[in-house]
Amino acid sequence: MSLPKWTEERTAQLTNFVGGESPVSQATVAQAAEQLETSTRSISSKLRKMGHDVELASAGASRAFS
Repeated sequence: MSLPKWTEERTAQLTNFVGGESPVSQATVAQAAEQLETSTRSISSKLRKMGHDVELASAGASRAFS
């Protein structure tokens, strides 16, 4: 699957979508990925490059040991 490139327009859409949320939750990352038709990993990476704090994906996943 080829992911779309980060243009200024797409970056602006992402910035508007996130707003002032800090740290950016995985739920917001997932919604942004769906809206911009890209992966959650791409969204998280781009947000971090832009200086946003992003919740770690592992923080949302809990594992139960038996």
